[in-house]
Amino acid sequence: MNADSELPTPLELARTIVEGDGTGPWPQQDGARLALAWALKDICYASWSSEPQRAAVAADALHRLWVDGRADGADTTPPREIGALADWTAGIAQITQGRMNDAAISFDRAAAVFRELGQANHAAQTQVPRIIALTMLGQYDAAVACALATQREFVAQGDMRAAGKVSLNLGNLNMRRDAYAQAAGQYREAAVLFARVGDHELSVMADIGLADALTARGDFDEAMRMYARARMRAERHVLPVLEAMVEESVALLDLARGHYRHALAGLESSRAGYERLAMPLHLAIAEKQLGDAYLELKLLPEALALFDQALLKFESLALPNDHVYPWTLAQRGRVLALMGRHPLADDALARAAERFAAQHNQVGAAAVTLARAELALAGGHAQAACDLAGQAAQAFTATGFGEGHTRAQAVQAHAALQAGRVGDAARWFDTTLVRARELQLLTVQVRCLAGQGLVARERGDDVAAREAFEASIALFEDQRRALPGDDIRGAFLADHLLPYQEVLRLDLAAHARDDAPERAAAVLAQLDRVRARSLSERLAHAPGGGGGDAGHGRDNADTLALRARLNWLYRRTLRLDDDTEAPPALHEELRRGEQALLELTRRQRLGAPTLDEAAIDDHSIPLRSLQDQLAPADALLVYGVLDDELLACLVTREGIAVHRRLAHWPQVIEALRAARFQIETLRHGAAPVRRHLPMLTERAQQRMQALHKLVWAPLAPALGGRGRVMIVPHAQLGSLPFAALHDGQCTLAQRHELALAPSVRLAWRGMVRQPVPAQHALVLGESSHLAHAAPEARLVARLFAQQGGALGEAFVDQRASLANLRAHAHQADVIHLACHAQFREDNPMFSALHLADGALTVEMAQGLRLRPGLVVLSGCETGLAEHGGGDDMVGLVRAFLGAGAARVVASLWPVDDAVTEAFMSAFYGALRAGLSAAAALRLAQGQLMARHPHPFYWAAFTLHGGW
Repeated sequence: MNADSELPTPLELARTIVEGDGTGPWPQQDGARLALAWALKDICYASWSSEPQRAAVAADALHRLWVDGRADGADTTPPREIGALADWTAGIAQITQGRMNDAAISFDRAAAVFRELGQANHAAQTQVPRIIALTMLGQYDAAVACALATQREFVAQGDMRAAGKVSLNLGNLNMRRDAYAQAAGQYREAAVLFARVGDHELSVMADIGLADALTARGDFDEAMRMYARARMRAERHVLPVLEAMVEESVALLDLARGHYRHALAGLESSRAGYERLAMPLHLAIAEKQLGDAYLELKLLPEALALFDQALLKFESLALPNDHVYPWTLAQRGRVLALMGRHPLADDALARAAERFAAQHNQVGAAAVTLARAELALAGGHAQAACDLAGQAAQAFTATGFGEGHTRAQAVQAHAALQAGRVGDAARWFDTTLVRARELQLLTVQVRCLAGQGLVARERGDDVAAREAFEASIALFEDQRRALPGDDIRGAFLADHLLPYQEVLRLDLAAHARDDAPERAAAVLAQLDRVRARSLSERLAHAPGGGGGDAGHGRDNADTLALRARLNWLYRRTLRLDDDTEAPPALHEELRRGEQALLELTRRQRLGAPTLDEAAIDDHSIPLRSLQDQLAPADALLVYGVLDDELLACLVTREGIAVHRRLAHWPQVIEALRAARFQIETLRHGAAPVRRHLPMLTERAQQRMQALHKLVWAPLAPALGGRGRVMIVPHAQLGSLPFAALHDGQCTLAQRHELALAPSVRLAWRGMVRQPVPAQHALVLGESSHLAHAAPEARLVARLFAQQGGALGEAFVDQRASLANLRAHAHQADVIHLACHAQFREDNPMFSALHLADGALTVEMAQGLRLRPGLVVLSGCETGLAEHGGGDDMVGLVRAFLGAGAARVVASLWPVDDAVTEAFMSAFYGALRAGLSAAAALRLAQGQLMARHPHPFYWAAFTLHGGW
């Protein structure tokens, strides 16, 4: 309150109005109204960087005050000045909302009125934020002209604070033009001016800008010091927008260095901050930058979605000429190129180049040239790639963009090597590695070390090659180890397989020269080094070995609503509730909803603690323990592929044997495709083809014999006396019904007990971690889309209940729900799920078992916490999975193993209802009699084979995790 009066001061009244509904009360006197207008303007300015919503409320209130004054018909100076202030603050609010064109117009209207009123300083002040608006619109020449003219006015008036704001905006402008040296100078000039007048907020902004310029010039350490100071000062002075900006900038620096874990967390934190502050332009830029991180990690569909969303947002904000728009186009082009969509990639890169040229942005133009070099290199056009990368490197050097030059030279080195110019490649790899180490660019270092290994291999220096490849792997593992989530770690690994493959090549060559036991062990270890890594890490990290309720306990309202909508869409698109065909729009909504759910859950992980490095650091195979776990009649068979050669390692109690050149891998794939096609001629029932069944059985057997010759016959002499064989398949071999392989006399099921494991490490884990005794069975049967499910569930429950001391608990139809599964799964030794299942090759994370109240997807199943027991998935194609590019097979089996199950039985194709009932009766009867899961499976298969020789009937079910 005013000391001389009970009336509020103009500032107190302004605060009351802003904190209320923004509609008054208004003073009646012109002088009081004008004082209130200036107070509202001050609140708007003070809130611009800290509370943009508050700034918008102040601007709206000022506009109402002006309109109210105009209604009185007055045209005197105070109402006109209030109108100018209303336009000024409207422009500020429009900037925070991303409406740059409207903002520029508002500022010009305000300036015109102030000049007419003889208020030159105020007119000049309105032009400072106009520089920002013009810059964001891409009108750089106009922005520079405005800035220089405005700064001259301030200097003439002696207003150094305002002159500093112009320097700050000129720095921002030059950053958008990627003129980093000029930007750094202007930020320093601004910082000095703001320090003189004691403006903390603007001084912090100048520090952030200077640190950004230093980052672009490769002075990362000094930039980090500046960011730390800016963050401390922003926190001290309670400037949340500036805190978000610092977080964003530090995250981008971490991204450039290859510190992906910190980059992801920082980008998500700043993005969430902009979302809370309702800053649409900053939010769109943050989403684009998260897309940049996804691109680096090779989450390509996810990156593409973020770039597309960002482009739409920039267009909706009328900012297609801002500097970030062509950068987004360029990044989109890189993603499309990596996805093999070359015409679209060319178009995006051409559009980006055109816009960069219009903006005279040499760094952007060089980035497009580098992207085209990468595209040429991937297409095998080595000389063109080398030339383009060289051009990009020169352009980056001319602009002082050290990071860009280093990345370009790494591409140039790889292109030279591909072109056979080994000497040039060696020189460029060496110099680029030195510079990458100076700049702490980890990803460039990884690629240069791998390149040095390739050079050494070309020169016949195996020792140097191995040293370089192992150094590349070690540095890469440091990056990968900290990444949050299986999907991110798996995608990143798939893009960095080359050094692992090259070490395998060296180990195979060493074994060919000397087949000593340690050489064979080295081949086995390297063959398994990248296999099922994410699953192994999940199991090593989770308490008790289970997956934990990952993510589901933290579902927020948006996630829960999205899950509910997806469940309705699943039932509608699968016709589980309505037999009519769902319109295409629902299928598209389903696809978008699934991606949105994955992104929501992924972002929840970005801020979660990093995995315990001690739990995931050791990927060595405990060979002695592994061999000790094998009985004399046991064998572990591990397949692998290198350069289209199918090879295998056979591990027995006696030792390890390497078997080379089993078959040509494309030939195996074709034979597997033909065999699957032949088996699935019965997919829709035997009735239509019953009279042809003997002929179809013979054809299926012939296909399985052809496959046997390729993948098993070369190993048969070593496997002949082995009663149990655990198989670690490679890629598509995971969908091969090994039990049905036929040698012309009998099937493998008649010779061996078989099981599959995702990797050697997990095979060993399965041997050590035997399943708990099968006493308590949880059985769910949902028959709305799978008629035999409920009767099958009751049968299985009875098989357990008939045994003394056992419990069979059945939930059927509406009670076969996700809720009941979650409530009871943690205490069950056996979980039997009989329901409609769907394998999603297009999106394997959403392969699902459809229960009464929703879909149990891979994404959800891996979050369960299970006892080390047995899970039986009695549905269509529950055993199928999508190969994760050198890491994990993504599917329901992996999800349940990751959740803690010791053994999983799943099907490779839809099985006849009556046959399934007979199979389950035989399988569970044997299991309850004390047989192992592998022995029970073999017995059930044998009984069915005797009555139904066609593999379709008896070979669909496979055992995973161990015997």
